[in-house]
Amino acid sequence: MRFIGHKMQTLLKTPYTMKPNQNKTFPIGTIQTVKHIFNELNLPPILDDLKHCGHRLSGLITGLVSYKLTEDLSVKHSHDWMNNNPYLLKELQLDPFGKDALYRGLEKIGENRHHILQHILLTLKNDYDVGLDMVFMDWTSIHFEAQPTDLIKYGYSRDHRPDRPQVTIGLAQDQRSHLPVGLTIQPGNTNDQTHFKKTYNQIKLGLRTGSCLVFDAGATGSPNLDLLISDNMRYLSRTKLNRSDVNQHLKTFQKNEWIRINTGKKHEQIYGKKLVFPSRIKYLYFSQTSHDDIPMNRRKRLEIEYDEAQALQNTIELKKKPRKKYRNSNHFLDTHLSYTFPLKGLSREEAVDRALQESITGKEGFFALISNKDFSLHEALIFYREKDSIEKLFNSIKNEIRLRPTRCWTQEAIYGSILIVFLAQLVISMCRYKHAELRCVSTKFIMQSLKNFALTIIIGKNGRKKHVFSNFDWINTLIFCGKTPGT
Repeated sequence: MRFIGHKMQTLLKTPYTMKPNQNKTFPIGTIQTVKHIFNELNLPPILDDLKHCGHRLSGLITGLVSYKLTEDLSVKHSHDWMNNNPYLLKELQLDPFGKDALYRGLEKIGENRHHILQHILLTLKNDYDVGLDMVFMDWTSIHFEAQPTDLIKYGYSRDHRPDRPQVTIGLAQDQRSHLPVGLTIQPGNTNDQTHFKKTYNQIKLGLRTGSCLVFDAGATGSPNLDLLISDNMRYLSRTKLNRSDVNQHLKTFQKNEWIRINTGKKHEQIYGKKLVFPSRIKYLYFSQTSHDDIPMNRRKRLEIEYDEAQALQNTIELKKKPRKKYRNSNHFLDTHLSYTFPLKGLSREEAVDRALQESITGKEGFFALISNKDFSLHEALIFYREKDSIEKLFNSIKNEIRLRPTRCWTQEAIYGSILIVFLAQLVISMCRYKHAELRCVSTKFIMQSLKNFALTIIIGKNGRKKHVFSNFDWINTLIFCGKTPGT
C-alpha cells in the first residue's frame, strides 16, 4: 500500500526529536502480589510485632521477598533497588533506610522463624482448607563459599560439592494443594534420619490423627517409624529389599503371578505384590522399563571406571603421582597405597562384560514401599510417585528463585535469608493454588510476568498525575483481574 503525501512514521527517529518529561514507570506486579499474599496470610502484624522500633519489619521483608522474585543479586543491591525508587518505598510504607536495616531484618526473622512458620502453617490449615491429610517430606543441601561454622559444615552434598561446607534444608509440602507448609534448617552434617524428626516436629501442630507422611528411604528407620506410630500417624516410604524378599519373592518372580498396575502410561509395565505383616504392609514392585535400562546405564558407568583404572595404571607404570582423589593429601599423614589390576589380559569390552555380570544382584527392576496404612498396590505407587512434586519444589527454590548465593554469614541471617526464599516460593505456590490455570506454569514464567507488569505515572502540564498499568499478559491478567485476556 502506498501513501500519497504524508507518510506514516514506523521507525524511531533520532533522539533530537524527543522531549524529556517527568513520567515515571516502575515494575509493580511482583511487589503488589507479595503484599496481597502477605495480607491474606495475615503476616504483616506478625512481622511488625517482632520489631517495635525503627523501620517496619513487614515493609523490609516484603521488599526483600519482592526483590528475590525480581532481580536477586544481594542484600546491598536490594537496598539500592528499594531506596532509589521513592514509589517503591511508598508502596512498602518505608522511609529511606540504610542497608544495615535489611541485615537486622534478616536476623530478626531468622531468630523467630519457628513462630513465623507456625503462623503460616495454622493460617493455611484454618483459612485455606489445607487439610494436611497427606504430607510429602524431603531434604537437600546448599553449599557455601565460606569457612565452616557451627551451622555451615561438611557433609553429604546433594549439590555435588563435597569440597564445600553446607547446610541441610528440609521441606514439607501438602499433597492436595502442593503448598509448602514446613521448613527446617540444620547443620551440613545432619543426615536424613536425624533431620526427619526436626521437620516432623515443626509441622506436627498442623497434622491431624491419621495424617500420612510420605518420604524417601533415607529417613526410613525404626526410631522414626516408631515415633509416627506412637503419635497415631501413618507413613508411606521406600525401603530396602532384604534377603528374604530376594529369596522368597524376587527369585521366583513370574509376571502372571503378580498384579499388573495401571499407571496411566501407555507402555509402562509395572507389576506388584502386597505382603501383609502384623504392624506394617510391604509393597513389592517390578518395573520392566527399569529392569531393561539398568544394564545399559551400568555399562556406561563401568566403561568410565575402566578408563579411569587404565589411566591410573599408566600413571603408576610411569612412576608418577596418582591424582589427588586416589591418594591421601593430608600433609601430616604418611600413607603407602597399592593398586591391583585383576583384569589384565582382557580387552576393554571383555573386562566390562565380566564386571557387568558380577554386578548383577537379582534386584534389578524391583523396588519396595512400606506403610502402616492399607493402600492398594495402585494407590501406594501413585502416592509415592506424587512425592516428585516436592523435588520440583526444591528445583524451583534452588534454580529459579535461586537459593544461592547467600551473601550473609551470621547464623541468624542465614536462617533469615533461607526463610526469604521459602516465603518467595510460598507466594508463587499460592498463585498456583488460587488459579488452576497456573498449576503447570513454571516458576520462572510466573516471575517474569509479574516483573513485566508495570505502573506508569504520567504527569500533566498542570501537575496532575495519571496512573496507567501496562505490559499485561495472560498470567498477570489472571492474577490481578481473575480472568485471562479476552474473557
